[in-house]
Amino acid sequence: MSIIKKAIIVVAVLLIMAALTAVYIRVNPKWEPAKLTIETSKRNTVQQCTDPDGMTVETRFVPPEGYERVSAEQGSFGEYLRNYPLYPDGTVLPIFNGLTDDSPYTAAVFDISVGDEGYQQCADSIIRLYSDYFYENGQYDKIAFQFSNGFECSYDKWRKGKRVLAFGDYAFEVPAAGSDDSEQQYRNYLKEVMRYAGTISLQKESRVIPVDEMRIGDFICNDTHVVMIIDEAVNEKGEKSYLIGQSFIPAACFHVVNNVDGENITPWFTQEELKKDSFNVGGFPFSRDKDIRRWKDGF
Repeated sequence: MSIIKKAIIVVAVLLIMAALTAVYIRVNPKWEPAKLTIETSKRNTVQQCTDPDGMTVETRFVPPEGYERVSAEQGSFGEYLRNYPLYPDGTVLPIFNGLTDDSPYTAAVFDISVGDEGYQQCADSIIRLYSDYFYENGQYDKIAFQFSNGFECSYDKWRKGKRVLAFGDYAFEVPAAGSDDSEQQYRNYLKEVMRYAGTISLQKESRVIPVDEMRIGDFICNDTHVVMIIDEAVNEKGEKSYLIGQSFIPAACFHVVNNVDGENITPWFTQEELKKDSFNVGGFPFSRDKDIRRWKDGF
């Protein structure tokens, strides 16, 4: 065999190996936590309906006068969110890149990690909370999310070694790893979902519901932004108020949103406010008739 032919074979083998290595790296993402900057500011301290000593959603936020929290069953997603730990009162919103956002919309910040590559944006943060709830309760079969192209990525398959190769509108599974039940591999799975999921995929996996049916775990979503109902209170007349949470671009810690549109800043949004044809949450506009949604069967 001539030297030229040998050289061609060597180059071809090297190119194939490089391509396979690139595919392996692509389908096996590695999640790493971002180094967040945690600092406080009086600007981010909310007085109304707030107990600054509370360190969870339930203990930090007091229902409006005349309201009380709706009951949440033990082990439910509502109880999970109410017990979610918060950073100290007045914490300035941490961004994944080490910066902070001293915004009047931030009522409280979840003590939650964010990936170092900034994937945990608005839809991603809701996917993260849904998924973490199922993961912590051992309900692995329920951890499955669509990509924006409609492909469903299942954690149950992922932990058994299946990986996903995606190209635009196409995606397919490939056996590219061994079985792995570690938390690191679970985080790797979520990073892959966050790469390809978003507001469009959440819309595909949800249905529009009336305002009056809205409950904890439902979300308000348009093509560009999404926020989630994280707590609910009701008065004797049956009128409801809600706590709402969000993240956004650039990826930030999930946080409780202030309602700044009334006379006083409050973390609670009334049912009547959300019944308007259009309304704002965290500075983002939404439509009552098409943006209030329930993911799959809800919680």
